[in-house]
Amino acid sequence: MRIANMTWQEYDDQIGRRIVVLPIGSIDGHGPHLPLSADTIISDHLAERLEEHLGVLVLPPLTYGLATDPPASGGRFPGVTNLRAATFTALVLDVLRASYRHGARRFVLLDSHKVNLGALREAAELFIETAPDARVMAVTWWDVVSEDSRNAIATETGVGRHDDHHAAMVETSLVMHAAPHLVRRELLADDEIPRRARYLVLPVPEDLRTKTGVVYRAAAASPAIGTRLMAEIVTNLVAAVTRELGEAAQEVLP
Repeated sequence: MRIANMTWQEYDDQIGRRIVVLPIGSIDGHGPHLPLSADTIISDHLAERLEEHLGVLVLPPLTYGLATDPPASGGRFPGVTNLRAATFTALVLDVLRASYRHGARRFVLLDSHKVNLGALREAAELFIETAPDARVMAVTWWDVVSEDSRNAIATETGVGRHDDHHAAMVETSLVMHAAPHLVRRELLADDEIPRRARYLVLPVPEDLRTKTGVVYRAAAASPAIGTRLMAEIVTNLVAAVTRELGEAAQEVLP
């Protein structure tokens, strides 16, 4: 159930009985072929699938996130809008505390922008300090894709995992599945940077940035890959949420 579409009376009747899911993403440059909201699209789609399987309550998505890593040129492209870590943490914490006051006790912070995870952990830890009877799970879809699946897709497509990160093959394929009408397929292209480094340098040197935000190979993306991966993600995510927040699906539902 979408909380934003409920009346306050309907919300009051359900909030203490169900798991509450907060989909989290970003407004970030995802190459010329994906919308700025790509991360949020994936999280919101997964929240919808959790609703179908477990009857969770879905909060309005948190669309803004932290700045992405330098190779993806976070903050450089028009439209990219980032929150400071302190702002992001405070926002998540306020949402958790409000839902807790209303009666919620089980929460899933469902993220598709991995840079957010550190701040999500801090928000969850601060929340639990004053809500000891609550339980919070922070998870990204990357966390529930098996190594075997990622390796198999890399082998089948010839796109090595070291070339398949932000806005690249897998992420693009997931958006092709979740929101195909928003993918500009005619603009799908790979990208590269003159040199790759795992450390951070500020200001970010130009030779450590991609030109489009694709890190690094997106051209091999397909709806078939997206459908295949999404099925596994949903299955594993449902199992993980059930395991951590309810022993069995029938115990999660009223």
